[in-house]
Amino acid sequence: MWNKRFLLGLLGLAATLAWNGVRAESGVTDKEIVIGQSLGLTGPLAQLAPDIVNGSKAYFDAVNEKGGVFGRRIRVVTLDDAYQPANTVKTVRQLIDADQVFALFNLTGTANVAAILPALEREKSPVPLFAPFTGADLIRVPPLNHVFNIRASYADETEKMVQHLSTIGVQRIGVLWLNNGFGKDGLAGVEKAMHKRALKLYANAAIQPDASDVDKAVAALHDTRPEVIIMITTGVPTVSFIKAYNKVRKGMRFYTLSVMGTQATLRALGPDGVGVVVTSVVPFPWSQSHPVAKEYRAAMQKAGHDNLSFLGFESYINARVLVEGLKRAGKDLTRTRFVSALENMKQLNLGGFEVGFGKESRQGSRFVELTYIGSNEKFTK
Repeated sequence: MWNKRFLLGLLGLAATLAWNGVRAESGVTDKEIVIGQSLGLTGPLAQLAPDIVNGSKAYFDAVNEKGGVFGRRIRVVTLDDAYQPANTVKTVRQLIDADQVFALFNLTGTANVAAILPALEREKSPVPLFAPFTGADLIRVPPLNHVFNIRASYADETEKMVQHLSTIGVQRIGVLWLNNGFGKDGLAGVEKAMHKRALKLYANAAIQPDASDVDKAVAALHDTRPEVIIMITTGVPTVSFIKAYNKVRKGMRFYTLSVMGTQATLRALGPDGVGVVVTSVVPFPWSQSHPVAKEYRAAMQKAGHDNLSFLGFESYINARVLVEGLKRAGKDLTRTRFVSALENMKQLNLGGFEVGFGKESRQGSRFVELTYIGSNEKFTK
């Protein structure tokens, strides 16, 4: 009799907890879905953070205004890791243990993402890592089951650069690379693209993430007289190098990666930015004919933000695809169902920009195009 009453009591408690919205899956209740985000709100990439945060927030706010996903509002917990991998390990641990997030989103930095992968895999139910801001192969080759990338890889970006330069007959290609995992990965991408075309890297130099050795890097590349310099760098090192190099020699053609596609970069470079080529992994945000670009601008205007950028647009797209995955996972949301829903998302057309995954593919897009910085601190095509 006692055992029967005890069993009935447990069943009653379980029913009460379920009624009150407490679920077995982390970050999911009847009222909300909690998503974790760690990036450098301070540190060398701080100028990129507002665009990333505001772009996704504009879309999540629109979804929440309409009742969320199956009645669950999306709540994003954002922590500052200052672009330091050791800090990212701590912030992600906090997001998983204390904040009980359902998934991680928009994590920024190659070394930062690499540092947290072991922790995600050790979880009883691997924490989905969705749309990290890195193009590194370490989360692409081989594909990781719980990691979904949208942006094209750095290899895709450097392939586009080298293809363009070889087409216009440029032979002496120099490379400036950040002295960390991100820089080394990008340098390898350039070398691979050049080898494919029977070309050899003309010159290269490393630079520290804080740009403390910028003069040394400038001297190393200037002495070799390259025709162009491909920059596998971000934030402060990019701006510092271009400004310092222009003092030594005017007219150099600089090619930078998509992570530099922000208005903050344009403001920081000022007149030194004119002519700098920037790869883009999303369509032109200011396009008057592109449907999803128009949607992004309208959402940002409604949110009260007039600062548009490639990174902000990318973050907006990331949020759209994340929500689509949540919808396809169904009302009984679990991490396993979410991963399954994404890998079965073969082709999603967002209005001129397509994303697709598969059971053997975790790469959503390979879109890359070249843009450049024009006068008046504006990007142009």
